[in-house]
Amino acid sequence: MSPFTVIGESLHSLGKNKVRTGLSILGIVIGIAAVIAMVAVATGAQRKVEREIAAIGDDWLTIWFMGANRGGVHREQATPPNMTRDDAEAIERECSAVRAASPTNRVPAQVISQFGNYRTGVMGVYPSFFDIRRWNCTVGRLFGNDEMQMRAKVCCIGLSSAKELFGAVNPLGQELRVNRVAFEVIGVLESKGVGSDGRDFDDVILFPFTSFQRLIAGNEPSGTLFAAARAGVPLATAKEQIRTLLRQRHHLADEDDDTFRIMDRSLTAQANAEATRTFNLLLTSIASISLLVGGVGIMNIMLVSVTERTREIGLRMAIGAHGLHILAQFLCEAVVLCGLGGLVGFCGGWGVARVVSTQVGWETEVSYWMAGVAIAFATAVGLFFGFYPAWRASRLSPIDALRYE
Repeated sequence: MSPFTVIGESLHSLGKNKVRTGLSILGIVIGIAAVIAMVAVATGAQRKVEREIAAIGDDWLTIWFMGANRGGVHREQATPPNMTRDDAEAIERECSAVRAASPTNRVPAQVISQFGNYRTGVMGVYPSFFDIRRWNCTVGRLFGNDEMQMRAKVCCIGLSSAKELFGAVNPLGQELRVNRVAFEVIGVLESKGVGSDGRDFDDVILFPFTSFQRLIAGNEPSGTLFAAARAGVPLATAKEQIRTLLRQRHHLADEDDDTFRIMDRSLTAQANAEATRTFNLLLTSIASISLLVGGVGIMNIMLVSVTERTREIGLRMAIGAHGLHILAQFLCEAVVLCGLGGLVGFCGGWGVARVVSTQVGWETEVSYWMAGVAIAFATAVGLFFGFYPAWRASRLSPIDALRYE
């Protein structure tokens, strides 16, 4: 018996009871659709985390002044006025594993333009900060060392800040005011998007550190600095070099605790990625249960079909059909059911993913290779759950089958 004959007979048998066939396929459709939709959501979340890590980098450190810890009691201390600035320059100069370092200071301020105003956090940074955080301009340019030396009244702004202050107007060359001091916008930073914690990385206004300290921060000292490792150098190496240098500069004895803290950005990135992977595994596992239930339904339907067609099986054997032919036909019916269910389920899962993306706003990603995987997986389910009913049909005695009522 040729494979095409077996497939033709299977389709003919399934067509005799369309309602039962449809209900049988429905379980697989729901299972495959759930798997495809969940994988699409999980893949979208994974891509978002990967883009966030690529955009903001995972090779930089945040260092901030904490004060001394004496006798188990944390004692707040004022940050020395030039600590972060001098320390940043020393780190960049003396730590071989570090490619760039920048002091930073952030204060809340009311920012005003002729088109609008809003309150946000503004920052003073060195030009090297752009390299550390991987920021470039889409329009205009970044400020450099010349502006730092001259204490120039210039700034670079993110897209969210540009929309708040200037709306649809091109911000390049426009002025904004902070503390009644006018600054010229010389660059619009490329978009970094929203982080997994909901933080808007584009809501940022950056000023040269010197002009920021003199005209905006006033007596508010800087207590934080950023540093980035050289390409190919482990972040742990840069971290240890920075820690050793800062302990020397702050004159700490061996028994003294650090008066500063160093946060490894790569640990945060790894934690986000691990949380996303766990979330993906959970979603896929839950969706796979639906597919398992659909497979059990297929087995149940096929067992009922074998019982209903016992006399037909006996007649086929009586006129020369072998047990292998019966096995192949019933197994083929199960595979056809699951294969059709896999194809329809993929279309349903793709549709659900599109709805989630457009209506809920979650990022989803459906790859076309998933269609092949869905059909192949559904076929495997058909083979697994359809084997026992097919084997049971092939083992029937022709005489007993013909006598069956």
